[in-house]
Amino acid sequence: MKSNTSGGRLIAVGIAMGFAVLLFLGSRMEAPTPQPKEPYSGIEKTKSQEKPVCALGPAPLRLWREALTCSPWRIEVFPDGSSRVFGITLGKSTLADAQALFQDTGDSKLFASPKGRLALEIFFDRVNLGGMRGKFVLGLSPGEKALGAMLERGMRVKSMGDGTQKVTLHPEDLARIEYMPVTAITYLPSADLDEEVIMKRFGEPEKRMKEEEREGIAHWFYPRLGLDVVLNSKGKEVFQYVAPRAFDRLRRGF
Repeated sequence: MKSNTSGGRLIAVGIAMGFAVLLFLGSRMEAPTPQPKEPYSGIEKTKSQEKPVCALGPAPLRLWREALTCSPWRIEVFPDGSSRVFGITLGKSTLADAQALFQDTGDSKLFASPKGRLALEIFFDRVNLGGMRGKFVLGLSPGEKALGAMLERGMRVKSMGDGTQKVTLHPEDLARIEYMPVTAITYLPSADLDEEVIMKRFGEPEKRMKEEEREGIAHWFYPRLGLDVVLNSKGKEVFQYVAPRAFDRLRRGF
């Protein structure tokens, strides 16, 4: 998709939500390593009071309703500045809730940049929510102290091309993070979308900005929705969601 975006200067790391965007844009990361998994039930692992509203079921009518609820266009914004998208309430729904929703445990990794930046992200390579197909990355924000402790307990470290380290979490940390709330969602739809579709769904963005370090990459900002649409002239688009009250943190970078 080609973008006619124009705007001010932008430092690439200034708005990237996490390493997920760089992965999806074909930059400095590689895809998560596929791992054999047991069939996932998800019932006993939901640890918050809130049940995912998009949980899949066999009834065709229910699937039709869930397809509407789980649309990337449907963002519910609440008075406290939080939001819900894909049935996940950012800052409230736990990783276990999302695992139950996606019918998958995902691939959890801790990333450490050469500058010491830490990010905890969970990759879901194939998700189908009532007909909405794509890849997801969920971001958790337990705090620098907790992330540092996870780094120390890491079981295996793999160096990426740019010096970033990908850390396999200790089993105890894998169990612990299920209780943590999801604070960010990155979604890569299976279908390639164009500007006309995005404009029709979300309207005119508050701001458009081009990245200087990666050619063909531009961002459309919708602060009131907590949404950054990453337009890629050489590939598919990426949707980044945070709670609207945290949108400034998205623009600054985590």
